[in-house]
Amino acid sequence: MKRTIASVLVTLLISSTVTYAYLQYQQDQDQRYLAKLLLVEEQLSTAKSDLLGYTKYTDYLTESKKALEGRMKFLAARVDREYVQIEHIQKSTLGFNSDATVIVRYAVEYSFGYDLRPDRFTVSGDKQGITVTLSKPELVASPAVNILAHEIPSTGVFIDEQAAVIALQQQLYGVARRRAVALRNDEAVIALCEKKLAEFLRDFLAKQPNVGVVPVIRIAYR
Repeated sequence: MKRTIASVLVTLLISSTVTYAYLQYQQDQDQRYLAKLLLVEEQLSTAKSDLLGYTKYTDYLTESKKALEGRMKFLAARVDREYVQIEHIQKSTLGFNSDATVIVRYAVEYSFGYDLRPDRFTVSGDKQGITVTLSKPELVASPAVNILAHEIPSTGVFIDEQAAVIALQQQLYGVARRRAVALRNDEAVIALCEKKLAEFLRDFLAKQPNVGVVPVIRIAYR
């Protein structure tokens, strides 16, 4: 009888131990599963946030346009050029003719930019990138002319050298403006203007909340 009771107690103890072990194992499995589930959810949340960062810039296109408006002179590209101008001067006094040659080396600073008035350009975008549509660059300030050196290899008796140089300098402003017409179509000038505008827009968007990536910025002309 005692052996039977002992046998039953041993059986119950083993059964309890096995049951406890199984429950402990099951609990450990559940905790591992829950941990994996939480990790997957965290990874999905991170991935969703990253994906949102790739397209979030589209929410700021209107603000981008406003940021660009009216900044025509501030985003101007500076273009420096040097030229040589040769001018022949003739003067007649009391029947006597006098002539001179004036050679001037001068520098011109041009400022080219885009017309960024609100109705003169658009900013659009999608998941593929951003497109700014506007007119080609134009002169946004009067050219600055600076005479670097001048030479008068031959001069007449009745010609004032200083006055001749000053008169020639006044003419150079008109010459510089005429040259600006050709410069605005120069590929190097256009590329410089595009770079200035794209850099400003990229910097503006990169500072906006939750924008992880700023895509390609394309410049299109009307």
